[in-house]
Amino acid sequence: MKKLLVAGLGFGMLMGPAVAADMPVKALPKPVAAYSWTGCYIGGGAGGAWAKSDWTYRNFNPYSAPGPGGPFFATGENFDMTSWVAGVQGGCNYEFQNRIVLGIEASWTGADLNDTHPGAAQVFFPGSFQNVSTRIQQYYTVTGRLGYSFTPNWLGYVKGGFASGRIETSGTTFPAVPGLALNWNTADWHNGYVVGAGGEYRVTKNFSLGLEYNYIALETKNHVGAVSGGIIGPADQVVHGVNGTMHSLMARANFLFGP
Repeated sequence: MKKLLVAGLGFGMLMGPAVAADMPVKALPKPVAAYSWTGCYIGGGAGGAWAKSDWTYRNFNPYSAPGPGGPFFATGENFDMTSWVAGVQGGCNYEFQNRIVLGIEASWTGADLNDTHPGAAQVFFPGSFQNVSTRIQQYYTVTGRLGYSFTPNWLGYVKGGFASGRIETSGTTFPAVPGLALNWNTADWHNGYVVGAGGEYRVTKNFSLGLEYNYIALETKNHVGAVSGGIIGPADQVVHGVNGTMHSLMARANFLFGP
């Protein structure tokens, strides 16, 4: 009996590895790929913006003139504007092993930032009235970005660099003299800077969604508006220093080209 038991145990030990080798082995789960932010991207975004533009009159003109104040003098105008904004962006990133992400980006944004309001009483024809307005319809930026990849899918970043926006100004005066109206308009690009911050979530390997805030400051620049219909002589030009500042908040989507 003992001989049979020993023989059975020996046979089992010999056959065990052979039987195990024939049994199907369950595949182990594949590790989740860790996405890298290294690579380039293109995309678009939309949101809202608030802007401010200030004028300073530089000459004695058919609208108003530098002076101590009073019913017939004004030193400038102040405008507040809100609007939708929408645009496109593109750039490239490089992620280091310590999760630091460096990048560069260019963007163009369209808007409908504008404001119109009555200016000071017109100096040459008491009793007349006028409208003055300013508008920012587009701007672009070129920035550097510094970010940190908190997880393979989450990126937070700050940015800063060059900005330029196109500011338009205009005015129309309707004097008390029948049949006489004075009009002018100007447009010029103002350079400045932009600073901002944002976050981005990688939905798939090649698609991400994000939210970004930007502050843009545009330089003061003289605009010279030639008055049509003017009869005042040298004062037929409205010379005014113009600047602009903007705050924007935009939702963004990017298509990523990366490893």
